[in-house]
Amino acid sequence: MSEPRTWRDHALILRTQKLGETDRIIIMLTRDGGITHAVAKAVRKPTSKFGGRLEPFMHTDLSFSRGRTNLHTITQAATLHAYTAPIMANYDAYTCASTIAELAEVLTKDTDNTADIYTLTHGALAALAHGQHVPQRILTRYLARSMNAAGWPLIGENCTRCGNPLVNADSQGTENSRAENTGAENSAPSGAGGSGRYIAFHTAHTYGHHTILCPQCAPATDTPLTGLRAEELGYALATASADPRAWATIDAAPVPVASKILGLYLKTTQNLLEHPLKTASALEAEIPAP
Repeated sequence: MSEPRTWRDHALILRTQKLGETDRIIIMLTRDGGITHAVAKAVRKPTSKFGGRLEPFMHTDLSFSRGRTNLHTITQAATLHAYTAPIMANYDAYTCASTIAELAEVLTKDTDNTADIYTLTHGALAALAHGQHVPQRILTRYLARSMNAAGWPLIGENCTRCGNPLVNADSQGTENSRAENTGAENSAPSGAGGSGRYIAFHTAHTYGHHTILCPQCAPATDTPLTGLRAEELGYALATASADPRAWATIDAAPVPVASKILGLYLKTTQNLLEHPLKTASALEAEIPAP
């Protein structure tokens, strides 16, 4: 059965490229068709009727005309949600949105199963545009949930090597001086109590798919590890949760905890995908609220 010559779809604009003197190639994530490349003709002319509707981070309703190759033509554009202006007005929101758009393109370019990534990307861009949460924390949650949807979970409640649950260090009776023996980035303090002990270890390297390890399995790898305390693991698990109530935990976390987990997620994502996220270099550290 031949494909239709024209069709409509909702699209999230991820990025654009100049083509010739007046045209532009629009790279977008569509609701039904996944990653789509299409030409917007004469869109760079001052008289263009829908140039502003095809800027990065816009959510649009587009009509397409099928091309002879995979490069189609946009014939009509209607705005569904204008996210570009509020995102561009906040540098942190802009840099986080750029990383989200880049990752969305990477995760969907070679698969037809893009519905979950489309929904997560739309939600993240909307949250950034509306200023609902700290931009870096929106990005952190997007990394956790989108990578999980793509089959690369960054965090979990169980050790990914032995399958045992990651329980509190006090209940294990385990003093995590093991951190020094396994090359952990942070050494465990000598003070008593769960807050001074690691209950899990996270690796940003591709040790199989073992991104989160219990204290018993951590010595089995010689890759660099980062210890996670109870508060840090709780925050990481909240970022991976689909429950909207998880935002209470995410928003309340101290800045050092949030920054540590974002850094781990960025390193792990790039290592698992074997693809550097170019836009991540522009991200700035979260500034504590006054």
